[in-house]
Amino acid sequence: MNDRLTFPYVRNVLAVFLIFFAGLTQAEAALQSLTPVRPVMSCSTLGATRINEGVDAGVSINSARELKTSQGTFCLVSATLSPSVGVQVALPEDKWTQRLLQVGCGGLCGQINLGLSDAKGCIPAMNGEFAVSSTDMGHSGSMMDAAWALDPQKRIDFAYRAQHVTAQFTKAVIRTFYGQPQQYAYFMGCSDGGREALMEAQRYPEDFNGISAGAPAAWFSTQNSFFHGWNVTANLRADGTPVLLQSRLALLHEAVITHCPSVSGVSDGLLENPFACHFSRTWISQCAPGEQDKSACMTSEELKVADNLYRGAHDDMGNQFVPAGLPAGSELRWPVPAKAGERSMSEMMALPALQYILLPGGKQSLNQISDFAFNRENFRRVAELAPLYNATNTNLEPFRATGGRLILWHGLADDSITPAGTVDYFRGVQEKLGIKKTDSFMRLFLLPGVAHCGNGEGPDQVDLLSALMDWTEKGVAPDSLIAGKTASMEQQPSGPPAGTPPDKAGTQDASAHFHGEQKQGLPYAEAPAAFTMTRPIFHYPYVARYRGKGDPRNAANYVPVRADYGSLRTVSPVSSLLGSDNQRAYSVVNGRLVSR
Repeated sequence: MNDRLTFPYVRNVLAVFLIFFAGLTQAEAALQSLTPVRPVMSCSTLGATRINEGVDAGVSINSARELKTSQGTFCLVSATLSPSVGVQVALPEDKWTQRLLQVGCGGLCGQINLGLSDAKGCIPAMNGEFAVSSTDMGHSGSMMDAAWALDPQKRIDFAYRAQHVTAQFTKAVIRTFYGQPQQYAYFMGCSDGGREALMEAQRYPEDFNGISAGAPAAWFSTQNSFFHGWNVTANLRADGTPVLLQSRLALLHEAVITHCPSVSGVSDGLLENPFACHFSRTWISQCAPGEQDKSACMTSEELKVADNLYRGAHDDMGNQFVPAGLPAGSELRWPVPAKAGERSMSEMMALPALQYILLPGGKQSLNQISDFAFNRENFRRVAELAPLYNATNTNLEPFRATGGRLILWHGLADDSITPAGTVDYFRGVQEKLGIKKTDSFMRLFLLPGVAHCGNGEGPDQVDLLSALMDWTEKGVAPDSLIAGKTASMEQQPSGPPAGTPPDKAGTQDASAHFHGEQKQGLPYAEAPAAFTMTRPIFHYPYVARYRGKGDPRNAANYVPVRADYGSLRTVSPVSSLLGSDNQRAYSVVNGRLVSR
């Protein structure tokens, strides 16, 4: 295929762009054609009704109450699915258009949030027409709390079971409340929610018709061990003090943006393909020994740390323990301390996971990340539970066979989960099923300059739900998405979010850094704010290139060009975690976690 796609393709993309900003796409108009269905019983009656059929768990309904919102009244059902999976389902009482939307959670979960993300602009979602459900994944607590994993059943629930039984329960509640099943079932999630999304497609291909998986923590066993752990130890001197601090990141970022090709043809600080650029120490002046003014130079010590963070966890024998390190272009948000004496935000992610979740057995005797060696033996130990936690099964044929549709997406300046792992997973599916077959049900979109699940310097506002619905319900595959940046987001300072609550040592909260401030949401989407810039996001392996005329901040002035991802390749031993049918089912026998 030619680097530039055919003119009719470009013309169609521009047409979609123009219709989008007219306020309502033809697809959205068609998607509203499903007849609204009213309940066959009251909310209070539903709360007193026994609902067990089709649910592989005991069901205890804790409450059912009416929730009045600006988009109508919902029946809000709270339940517990045995042994301890908390669930909420919000059911529209006046305008349910026969669709279910289950939303994932981030971090280590522990909370229920019915808020919708990546759906601003989706008319049915903004109108409150979805039955929306969410789960705490089998435990309660903060997003960074990991002590629950001492219970082996909670490990299973978090790994894959909770979202599945939540889907079963949500469908049973819908059948009971409305007297009929939903026409379409959707799942959307980012970060661990993206892992949950892929887990549903891989383990339970019949649960959902359409799935959106964003920045998935699919390589979970290495994500909060070798990836985040390396970000800590690679930045420490022998005495335990950090080398690279936040105040030095802007200098590093400026050098990368200056020397890496944007690929888009526009010098706007956004890298369309960061994998095509490899950091060189020669891009930055090295400070002379004893030099006092370091504002325009970096020390050899700092440059060595940068090299190691870009590469990711490895050893001196060539073993690579993660798909990749931090991507070029993500420097302003790197999880390094603001000053000496502070903990790294990556340490707050890695240490609890290593102590409680990722290794077989009970609590591990790890008091600090430096107690965990980055070697083959510890990789082997972490990999023992990869068949439980990881969502890197490339055999999606069962999901494709059901007619399922999957949108996979990732920000290219993600400082928490490397987009290289997502690209490699997608290519693994292509190798398993073939490019043509994969393209028929699964698309990958990479957002330049976008950080973890949003934020960053790039256009991070995109309506993924409309695209997913259009593909699922009408068979219109998304060749491109329109992503935008709002004025409020452009005015935010780059780097770690300001004002996040510090811990007792004065360090910013890791969950807020990587996932943003968590606010309890309502079961409908917000209206989109006006965009100050837009960019088309073409499906992999295409990127957007400026046509050379017109406003470069207008998506209409870009065309798709095939990108070169040839140098991106996962190597041993982490490559062993990617493959077909590499998951196992687990149960608890005599208090121990056992694979079946």
